Amino acid sequence: MDGTLFDTLKLPWTHARLRRGYAAGSRDGIGFLELPDCTLRYRLAGQGPRTVVFCTDPPVTIEAYDELIAELGRDHRVLVVEPPGFGFSLPRTGMQFTAEAGTIAITALLNHLKLGPAILAFPCVPAYLGLLIAARRPDLVSALVLLQAPCWREEVAWKRRRDPKGILARPWIGQLLLRLLRRKRAGAWYALALENRRLLAPLTEEAQRGFDHGACFSLASAFQKFLTEESPRFGKVAQPALVIWGDADKTHAPTDKDSILELLPQAQVLHWPDCGHFPELEFPQRFAQALRSLSFG
Repeated sequence: MDGTLFDTLKLPWTHARLRRGYAAGSRDGIGFLELPDCTLRYRLAGQGPRTVVFCTDPPVTIEAYDELIAELGRDHRVLVVEPPGFGFSLPRTGMQFTAEAGTIAITALLNHLKLGPAILAFPCVPAYLGLLIAARRPDLVSALVLLQAPCWREEVAWKRRRDPKGILARPWIGQLLLRLLRRKRAGAWYALALENRRLLAPLTEEAQRGFDHGACFSLASAFQKFLTEESPRFGKVAQPALVIWGDADKTHAPTDKDSILELLPQAQVLHWPDCGHFPELEFPQRFAQALRSLSFG
């Protein structure tokens, strides 16, 4: 039985009201792309010769990127997108929540905005979308920056640690319980994964504000359909690549962090011992310096 239907019961008027409420007006530069199986919410800001694209790491939403956009926006165009089924990127009936579906959606956004070859800076689970897009559409991707991203088998092991009793893996039951407990789970996740504690209150408050205004958090569907035992066929990624690890992230403490080199043998790997699960948000200036120090084209 496919439990993802629970997360896709969004009526057309729910998608339409995105353009009239908090999701559309919380920041300048917010836009929406209507796709057959989802509505993608994004923010475009800054100016410069290079474009860097961030995919949020749920329950993080676009609003958390203010400081990073201020830092990078002086010499970069900055695009931030919420992945399908999270934040205000609302799924439609038929959304599959697979790696393939996410890849198609983000690729459609890059094609739609025509920003030229861009640096994709994707964290944790969305990192695998970045790998797939870079291999399939090298014309859209000049370089990859992956954050908290090991090889696929290590990420599946991480998923099991996040759901040790297999509750989220159970169709319908996982979706229902997460809907009931998402506020509590979001706060507990930030408390566990963050090392830079100054972000704990603002990120938690923003997640709750998002839920107040209709944000979605389809983690159970992603666990059931995206992070499966069968790895996607990533293909060869030829672009320059940087991998950043926040080593103080307790959720990835057992992870073999260098295993990402199986997929990106050319990657430079940086370890930040004082950083948790969100390197780009916990230390935006340091992240910007790392980005600027590399010749990504």
